Amino acid sequence: MVKKIWLPALLLCAAWPGLAVADVRLTIRADKKTMALGEPLMVELKAEDVREPLSSISLDKLKQDFNVYGISSNVQSQSKKGRSISSETMTLTLYPLRAGKLQLPALSYRGKNSQALVVSVLESSQQTSRVIFRTKLDTTRLQVRQAATLTLEIYDDGSPQWTAPREIVAAGAHQRRLAESQREETVDGTRYTVHHYAWALMPLREGGMTVEFPMLDAFKFGTRLRYALAPLWIDAAPVPAYLPVHVPVGKPVVAVDPLPAEAALERPVNWTFAVQGSGISAEGVGKLLSAIRSSESLRFYPPMISAADTARTTTATQTLLVTLPFVPLRSGMLQLPEINLPYYDPASGRVEAVVIAGARIEVFNPLWQTVQKVAAGLLLLLGAAGLGYWLLKAFRRALKRRKSLLAISSATSAVELQRALLKFDRATAAVQCLTLQQWLQLHHGDERLAAVVQKLTSVQYGADETDTGVNDLAREAACLLKKLSVRKEDSRTGKRP
Repeated sequence: MVKKIWLPALLLCAAWPGLAVADVRLTIRADKKTMALGEPLMVELKAEDVREPLSSISLDKLKQDFNVYGISSNVQSQSKKGRSISSETMTLTLYPLRAGKLQLPALSYRGKNSQALVVSVLESSQQTSRVIFRTKLDTTRLQVRQAATLTLEIYDDGSPQWTAPREIVAAGAHQRRLAESQREETVDGTRYTVHHYAWALMPLREGGMTVEFPMLDAFKFGTRLRYALAPLWIDAAPVPAYLPVHVPVGKPVVAVDPLPAEAALERPVNWTFAVQGSGISAEGVGKLLSAIRSSESLRFYPPMISAADTARTTTATQTLLVTLPFVPLRSGMLQLPEINLPYYDPASGRVEAVVIAGARIEVFNPLWQTVQKVAAGLLLLLGAAGLGYWLLKAFRRALKRRKSLLAISSATSAVELQRALLKFDRATAAVQCLTLQQWLQLHHGDERLAAVVQKLTSVQYGADETDTGVNDLAREAACLLKKLSVRKEDSRTGKRP
């Protein structure tokens, strides 16, 4: 019976040699024994006669001192003693998490253990210079819901090209990425390039929490460098349970834009100011301003709140621009209400408030102002029309006198001269002058004009009338009348002749 059982078993093993149990060989090799912090370590793990992939090996012990950046594998098959044997090579790309003597622990695969290796990790080497990392929180005693600035500064010789770090890991805290910067600084006589990274960190619960930084990546001459940072411990103090969520922790700074001295009745006016602080939000400021109520004199509308700048800032402090529209409902002097922005003061442990004083504005009725402007415009138009009429009349009078003086000075006979004199200033006379004596009375009996009239009478009724005498008399009369005309104009304008 036993022979019958063993015979099929022997035949089965002879037919399928691949089912035979083979001895697994597991070897490990590292490409270097001494390295600098940040440099990669290539570890090669090889197994023969694999029945399952090497990726099933647990690397938890390895991750205590190394960051496993990459894993690649290669499977090869070969025939040995009439059966097919598969071998797999797994290559690990590791980065040390700290300096010192680090051990690569023995790895287990199908009951076989690899050899443990020891690697010496230095602070720097000839190829990789030393890098200094500094982390800092700008608040020594952090409160819940109080935003603080967490900074990371990397000091190097300027050769590595850094990749901006990803988000930090802080359970129970809200984080916001801040702006990056770079500067040059001398430390202990050595010149460094400082790369500055920052986050706004706000604890959402009290107690201690650990802030973990991601692995930092840099490239130097085409080689990837990776560095690990020690975690940062934060202890957040509690705030009173009665404190509303929208009340910020820490005193905000308020800058108010001046309001106009005057405003039109039932026309909208914008009351604008800026609120700057850490841990503030548009929703929170909106709730703080919801206490403002309209009255019989003023009607307030919901505020418009926006960030002052969309670009990332360098600190946790934020600036919000607030526009509070209102409409005056009556004319006269109006007093705007003061605005109270409450906040929690960690130093005193009390709820304080920033007070925005209400300004006084003069409200006018635009309709009455329009009426006044129209009336002033009409008066100005009437004045301009009167002035134009007076100037036109004066121009015509001056033109008429000019023609009369020209006619007088160009008279060639006594009769022509008499006619020209009687026509002079006829528009100002109440009645038409028929004789030279009447005409002379219009000029208040001027002695020089009376002499000219007497000469003209002598010439006109004398026995020896000559053209030469009439011409001289005409020019004399024109000259006297011209001077009299100038004197009259000066007396009208108040000037002395």
